[in-house]
Amino acid sequence: MREWSGRPPRVAQTPRSTREGVDGGDALVSDTPIAKRVRSYVVGQYLVMRDRSETGTPTPTTMLIVGDHLIWIEAVADHFRTDEVSLVVSEDGGAAVGVASRLRPGFVALDVDSLGGSVMQVCRGIRDVCDAHVTMHSSADNENVVVAGLRAGADDVLTGPRSSRELSARVRAALRRWTANEARAERIGAAPQRYSYGSLTIDVGRREVRIGDERIGLTRTQFDILVELARPRGAVVTRRDLVEAVWGSWSSANAERVGVHIGALRRRLGDDCDDPELVLNVRGVGYRLAVAQHLNPRQRAAAAAALPPMAVPAARGRG
Repeated sequence: MREWSGRPPRVAQTPRSTREGVDGGDALVSDTPIAKRVRSYVVGQYLVMRDRSETGTPTPTTMLIVGDHLIWIEAVADHFRTDEVSLVVSEDGGAAVGVASRLRPGFVALDVDSLGGSVMQVCRGIRDVCDAHVTMHSSADNENVVVAGLRAGADDVLTGPRSSRELSARVRAALRRWTANEARAERIGAAPQRYSYGSLTIDVGRREVRIGDERIGLTRTQFDILVELARPRGAVVTRRDLVEAVWGSWSSANAERVGVHIGALRRRLGDDCDDPELVLNVRGVGYRLAVAQHLNPRQRAAAAAALPPMAVPAARGRG
Protein backbone atom coordinates (compact mmCIF):
# COMPACT_ATOMS: atom_id res chain seq x y z
CA MET A 1 0.00 0.00 0.00
CA ARG A 2 1.09 3.55 -0.59
CA GLU A 3 2.51 5.23 2.51
CA TRP A 4 1.34 8.79 3.08
CA SER A 5 3.91 11.47 4.04
CA GLY A 6 3.31 11.56 7.77
CA ARG A 7 0.16 13.71 7.61
CA PRO A 8 -3.46 12.59 7.78
CA PRO A 9 -4.70 12.60 4.18
CA ARG A 10 -7.50 15.05 3.45
CA VAL A 11 -10.35 15.03 0.99
CA ALA A 12 -9.24 16.87 -2.12
CA GLN A 13 -11.27 19.91 -3.14
CA THR A 14 -14.10 18.50 -5.24
CA PRO A 15 -17.42 19.78 -6.57
CA ARG A 16 -20.10 20.02 -3.87
CA SER A 17 -22.15 17.30 -5.56
CA THR A 18 -19.41 14.77 -4.78
CA ARG A 19 -19.06 15.79 -1.12
CA GLU A 20 -22.48 14.77 0.15
CA GLY A 21 -22.28 13.82 3.79
CA VAL A 22 -18.99 15.68 4.39
CA ASP A 23 -19.14 18.83 6.51
CA GLY A 24 -17.09 21.71 5.17
CA GLY A 25 -14.73 21.80 2.21
CA ASP A 26 -12.04 19.40 3.45
CA ALA A 27 -12.38 16.61 5.97
CA LEU A 28 -10.04 14.25 7.77
CA VAL A 29 -10.12 10.58 6.93
CA SER A 30 -13.15 8.83 8.37
CA ASP A 31 -12.86 6.50 11.35
CA THR A 32 -14.42 3.59 9.43
CA PRO A 33 -12.53 0.27 9.29
CA ILE A 34 -12.03 0.47 5.53
CA ALA A 35 -10.60 3.98 5.77
CA LYS A 36 -8.12 2.81 8.39
CA ARG A 37 -7.07 -0.22 6.36
CA VAL A 38 -6.60 1.41 2.98
CA ARG A 39 -5.55 4.89 4.20
CA SER A 40 -7.91 6.48 1.76
CA TYR A 41 -9.54 9.76 1.00
CA VAL A 42 -13.15 9.84 2.13
CA VAL A 43 -15.82 11.63 0.12
CA GLY A 44 -19.35 11.22 1.44
CA GLN A 45 -20.12 7.52 1.66
CA TYR A 46 -17.33 6.45 -0.61
CA LEU A 47 -13.55 6.49 -0.54
CA VAL A 48 -11.19 7.80 -3.21
CA MET A 49 -7.95 5.82 -3.01
CA ARG A 50 -4.69 7.13 -4.46
CA ASP A 51 -6.37 10.02 -6.31
CA ARG A 52 -3.64 11.40 -8.58
CA SER A 53 -5.07 14.85 -9.30
CA GLU A 54 -4.99 17.96 -7.13
CA THR A 55 -8.63 18.70 -7.93
CA GLY A 56 -10.04 15.33 -6.99
CA THR A 57 -11.06 14.56 -10.57
CA PRO A 58 -10.60 10.84 -11.25
CA THR A 59 -8.54 9.55 -14.13
CA PRO A 60 -10.30 8.03 -17.17
CA THR A 61 -9.45 4.61 -15.76
CA THR A 62 -11.28 5.02 -12.46
CA MET A 63 -12.34 1.72 -10.90
CA LEU A 64 -15.32 1.55 -8.51
CA ILE A 65 -15.39 -1.30 -5.98
CA VAL A 66 -18.76 -1.90 -4.29
CA GLY A 67 -18.68 -3.93 -1.07
CA ASP A 68 -17.19 -4.07 2.42
CA HIS A 69 -14.84 -7.09 2.36
CA LEU A 70 -11.79 -5.38 3.88
CA ILE A 71 -9.07 -7.90 3.06
CA TRP A 72 -10.14 -8.23 -0.56
CA ILE A 73 -10.39 -4.45 -1.05
CA GLU A 74 -6.94 -3.97 0.45
CA ALA A 75 -5.51 -6.70 -1.82
CA VAL A 76 -7.08 -5.09 -4.89
CA ALA A 77 -5.65 -1.71 -3.90
CA ASP A 78 -2.24 -3.29 -3.47
CA HIS A 79 -2.38 -4.84 -6.97
CA PHE A 80 -3.01 -1.44 -8.54
CA ARG A 81 -0.55 0.55 -6.43
CA THR A 82 1.78 1.22 -9.40
CA ASP A 83 -0.88 1.49 -12.11
CA GLU A 84 -2.56 4.56 -13.53
CA VAL A 85 -5.88 3.52 -12.01
CA SER A 86 -7.80 5.53 -9.41
CA LEU A 87 -9.64 3.21 -7.04
CA VAL A 88 -12.97 4.22 -5.50
CA VAL A 89 -14.78 2.19 -2.82
CA SER A 90 -18.48 2.36 -1.96
CA GLU A 91 -19.60 0.29 1.03
CA ASP A 92 -23.26 1.00 0.22
CA GLY A 93 -24.79 -0.53 -2.91
CA GLY A 94 -27.53 2.09 -3.04
CA ALA A 95 -25.02 4.94 -2.92
CA ALA A 96 -22.83 3.23 -5.53
CA VAL A 97 -25.22 4.05 -8.38
CA GLY A 98 -24.96 7.75 -7.56
CA VAL A 99 -21.19 7.49 -7.33
CA ALA A 100 -21.05 5.79 -10.73
CA SER A 101 -23.27 8.48 -12.20
CA ARG A 102 -20.98 11.26 -10.95
CA LEU A 103 -17.58 9.68 -11.60
CA ARG A 104 -18.35 7.59 -14.72
CA PRO A 105 -15.79 4.87 -13.85
CA GLY A 106 -14.25 2.73 -16.55
CA PHE A 107 -14.47 -0.40 -14.37
CA VAL A 108 -16.83 -1.56 -11.61
CA ALA A 109 -16.35 -4.57 -9.28
CA LEU A 110 -19.45 -5.73 -7.38
CA ASP A 111 -19.09 -7.97 -4.31
CA VAL A 112 -22.08 -10.33 -4.45
CA ASP A 113 -21.46 -11.59 -0.90
CA SER A 114 -21.63 -8.06 0.55
CA LEU A 115 -24.59 -6.85 -1.50
CA GLY A 116 -26.70 -10.01 -1.31
CA GLY A 117 -29.98 -9.98 -3.19
CA SER A 118 -29.64 -6.32 -4.16
CA VAL A 119 -26.57 -6.92 -6.34
CA MET A 120 -28.56 -7.43 -9.56
CA GLN A 121 -30.50 -4.22 -8.98
CA VAL A 122 -27.26 -2.35 -8.26
CA CYS A 123 -25.72 -3.77 -11.43
CA ARG A 124 -28.67 -2.67 -13.55
CA GLY A 125 -28.61 0.76 -11.92
CA ILE A 126 -24.91 1.22 -12.67
CA ARG A 127 -25.42 -0.01 -16.23
CA ASP A 128 -28.14 2.62 -16.62
CA VAL A 129 -25.85 5.53 -15.72
CA CYS A 130 -22.45 4.63 -17.17
CA ASP A 131 -20.74 2.43 -19.75
CA ALA A 132 -18.34 0.76 -17.32
CA HIS A 133 -16.85 -2.72 -17.62
CA VAL A 134 -18.75 -4.43 -14.77
CA THR A 135 -17.41 -7.50 -12.96
CA MET A 136 -19.29 -9.40 -10.25
CA HIS A 137 -17.52 -11.51 -7.61
CA SER A 138 -19.17 -14.33 -5.65
CA SER A 139 -17.55 -16.85 -3.30
CA ALA A 140 -20.22 -19.38 -4.32
CA ASP A 141 -19.43 -21.42 -7.43
CA ASN A 142 -22.99 -21.18 -8.72
CA GLU A 143 -23.96 -21.17 -12.40
CA ASN A 144 -27.25 -19.43 -11.58
CA VAL A 145 -25.32 -16.46 -10.20
CA VAL A 146 -23.26 -16.30 -13.40
CA VAL A 147 -26.30 -16.35 -15.68
CA ALA A 148 -28.27 -13.86 -13.56
CA GLY A 149 -25.28 -11.52 -13.37
CA LEU A 150 -24.72 -11.52 -17.12
CA ARG A 151 -28.42 -10.94 -17.74
CA ALA A 152 -28.34 -7.99 -15.32
CA GLY A 153 -25.63 -6.39 -17.45
CA ALA A 154 -22.33 -7.61 -15.97
CA ASP A 155 -19.44 -8.17 -18.38
CA ASP A 156 -17.81 -10.82 -16.17
CA VAL A 157 -18.95 -12.92 -13.22
CA LEU A 158 -16.15 -14.50 -11.17
CA THR A 159 -17.09 -17.30 -8.78
CA GLY A 160 -15.22 -19.29 -6.16
CA PRO A 161 -12.41 -18.10 -3.86
CA ARG A 162 -11.71 -14.38 -4.10
CA SER A 163 -8.74 -13.54 -6.27
CA SER A 164 -7.47 -9.98 -6.49
CA ARG A 165 -4.92 -11.27 -9.02
CA GLU A 166 -7.68 -12.49 -11.34
CA LEU A 167 -9.56 -9.20 -11.01
CA SER A 168 -6.34 -7.32 -11.73
CA ALA A 169 -5.67 -9.45 -14.82
CA ARG A 170 -9.20 -8.92 -16.13
CA VAL A 171 -9.07 -5.16 -15.61
CA ARG A 172 -5.74 -4.97 -17.43
CA ALA A 173 -7.12 -7.09 -20.30
CA ALA A 174 -10.16 -4.81 -20.56
CA LEU A 175 -7.88 -1.78 -20.41
CA ARG A 176 -5.81 -3.16 -23.31
CA ARG A 177 -8.99 -3.58 -25.35
CA TRP A 178 -10.09 -0.10 -24.37
CA THR A 179 -6.74 1.39 -25.43
CA ALA A 180 -6.81 -0.54 -28.71
CA ASN A 181 -10.31 0.73 -29.42
CA GLU A 182 -9.22 4.31 -28.73
CA ALA A 183 -6.27 3.92 -31.10
CA ARG A 184 -8.52 2.38 -33.73
CA ALA A 185 -11.03 5.22 -33.36
CA GLU A 186 -8.22 7.75 -33.83
CA ARG A 187 -7.12 6.00 -37.03
CA ILE A 188 -10.67 5.95 -38.29
CA GLY A 189 -11.02 9.68 -37.63
CA ALA A 190 -14.10 11.46 -38.94
CA ALA A 191 -15.30 8.39 -40.86
CA PRO A 192 -15.71 5.66 -38.20
CA GLN A 193 -15.70 2.07 -39.37
CA ARG A 194 -19.12 0.51 -39.73
CA TYR A 195 -20.41 -2.99 -40.30
CA SER A 196 -23.87 -3.70 -41.70
CA TYR A 197 -25.68 -7.03 -41.57
CA GLY A 198 -29.12 -6.42 -42.98
CA SER A 199 -30.94 -4.19 -40.50
CA LEU A 200 -28.07 -4.49 -37.99
CA THR A 201 -25.49 -1.67 -38.06
CA ILE A 202 -22.35 -1.57 -35.88
CA ASP A 203 -20.46 1.73 -35.53
CA VAL A 204 -17.07 0.81 -34.05
CA GLY A 205 -15.83 4.36 -33.51
CA ARG A 206 -18.90 5.41 -31.54
CA ARG A 207 -19.45 1.97 -29.98
CA GLU A 208 -23.02 2.09 -31.16
CA VAL A 209 -25.32 -0.71 -32.36
CA ARG A 210 -28.63 -0.20 -34.15
CA ILE A 211 -31.28 -2.45 -35.60
CA GLY A 212 -33.05 -0.26 -38.09
CA ASP A 213 -33.57 3.06 -36.28
CA GLU A 214 -33.53 1.47 -32.82
CA ARG A 215 -30.39 1.86 -30.74
CA ILE A 216 -29.44 -1.28 -28.79
CA GLY A 217 -27.79 -1.20 -25.36
CA LEU A 218 -24.95 -3.71 -25.01
CA THR A 219 -22.38 -4.30 -22.31
CA ARG A 220 -18.74 -3.74 -23.21
CA THR A 221 -18.14 -7.47 -23.52
CA GLN A 222 -21.22 -8.00 -25.68
CA PHE A 223 -20.16 -5.16 -27.98
CA ASP A 224 -16.59 -6.47 -28.25
CA ILE A 225 -17.85 -9.97 -29.12
CA LEU A 226 -20.19 -8.56 -31.77
CA VAL A 227 -17.41 -6.51 -33.38
CA GLU A 228 -15.08 -9.52 -33.52
CA LEU A 229 -17.81 -11.56 -35.20
CA ALA A 230 -18.57 -8.74 -37.64
CA ARG A 231 -15.01 -8.20 -38.90
CA PRO A 232 -14.67 -11.26 -41.19
CA ARG A 233 -17.97 -10.58 -43.02
CA GLY A 234 -19.72 -13.85 -42.38
CA ALA A 235 -16.66 -16.06 -41.96
CA VAL A 236 -16.32 -18.27 -38.89
CA VAL A 237 -14.51 -16.91 -35.82
CA THR A 238 -13.07 -19.73 -33.75
CA ARG A 239 -13.83 -19.89 -30.05
CA ARG A 240 -10.12 -19.51 -29.24
CA ASP A 241 -9.71 -16.44 -31.46
CA LEU A 242 -12.82 -14.89 -29.93
CA VAL A 243 -11.62 -15.49 -26.37
CA GLU A 244 -8.15 -14.08 -27.06
CA ALA A 245 -9.56 -11.00 -28.83
CA VAL A 246 -12.14 -10.18 -26.16
CA TRP A 247 -10.46 -11.31 -22.91
CA GLY A 248 -6.82 -10.89 -23.91
CA SER A 249 -5.74 -14.50 -23.33
CA TRP A 250 -7.06 -18.03 -23.59
CA SER A 251 -8.31 -19.87 -20.51
CA SER A 252 -10.86 -22.61 -19.96
CA ALA A 253 -12.85 -20.27 -17.69
CA ASN A 254 -13.06 -17.64 -20.41
CA ALA A 255 -14.00 -20.29 -22.97
CA GLU A 256 -16.90 -21.42 -20.78
CA ARG A 257 -18.13 -17.83 -20.46
CA VAL A 258 -18.30 -17.29 -24.22
CA GLY A 259 -21.49 -19.31 -24.59
CA VAL A 260 -23.22 -17.38 -21.80
CA HIS A 261 -22.20 -14.04 -23.31
CA ILE A 262 -23.32 -15.18 -26.77
CA GLY A 263 -26.72 -16.08 -25.31
CA ALA A 264 -26.99 -12.66 -23.64
CA LEU A 265 -25.94 -10.94 -26.88
CA ARG A 266 -28.59 -12.83 -28.84
CA ARG A 267 -31.28 -11.78 -26.38
CA ARG A 268 -30.21 -8.13 -26.62
CA LEU A 269 -30.37 -8.32 -30.42
CA GLY A 270 -33.72 -10.13 -30.35
CA ASP A 271 -32.21 -13.26 -31.87
CA ASP A 272 -33.79 -16.58 -30.89
CA CYS A 273 -31.33 -18.51 -28.70
CA ASP A 274 -32.92 -21.84 -29.69
CA ASP A 275 -33.12 -21.08 -33.41
CA PRO A 276 -30.80 -18.09 -34.07
CA GLU A 277 -30.99 -16.17 -37.32
CA LEU A 278 -28.10 -13.75 -36.81
CA VAL A 279 -25.45 -15.07 -34.39
CA LEU A 280 -24.89 -18.62 -35.57
CA ASN A 281 -23.11 -21.58 -33.96
CA VAL A 282 -20.62 -23.51 -36.05
CA ARG A 283 -20.46 -26.75 -34.10
CA GLY A 284 -17.02 -27.63 -32.80
CA VAL A 285 -15.44 -24.49 -34.29
CA GLY A 286 -16.95 -21.20 -33.14
CA TYR A 287 -19.47 -18.60 -34.29
CA ARG A 288 -20.32 -16.40 -37.26
CA LEU A 289 -22.75 -13.66 -38.20
CA ALA A 290 -25.28 -14.37 -40.93
CA VAL A 291 -24.65 -11.88 -43.75
CA ALA A 292 -27.59 -9.66 -44.81
CA GLN A 293 -29.89 -11.22 -42.23
CA HIS A 294 -32.95 -9.27 -41.08
CA LEU A 295 -34.34 -10.20 -37.70
CA ASN A 296 -38.00 -11.11 -37.47
CA PRO A 297 -39.70 -8.11 -35.72
CA ARG A 298 -42.10 -10.27 -33.71
CA GLN A 299 -39.27 -12.58 -32.66
CA ARG A 300 -37.21 -9.57 -31.62
CA ALA A 301 -40.08 -8.02 -29.65
CA ALA A 302 -40.71 -11.27 -27.76
CA ALA A 303 -37.03 -11.63 -26.85
CA ALA A 304 -36.73 -7.99 -25.79
CA ALA A 305 -39.83 -8.25 -23.56
CA ALA A 306 -38.09 -10.91 -21.45
CA LEU A 307 -35.11 -8.66 -20.70
CA PRO A 308 -34.68 -6.22 -17.79
CA PRO A 309 -34.60 -2.56 -18.86
CA MET A 310 -31.15 -1.38 -19.88
CA ALA A 311 -30.38 2.22 -20.75
CA VAL A 312 -28.32 2.91 -23.82
CA PRO A 313 -25.14 4.78 -22.79
CA ALA A 314 -24.36 8.05 -24.49
CA ALA A 315 -21.98 7.74 -27.42
CA ARG A 316 -18.38 8.13 -26.31
CA GLY A 317 -15.18 8.57 -28.22
CA ARG A 318 -13.37 5.77 -26.44
CA GLY A 319 -13.91 2.03 -26.47
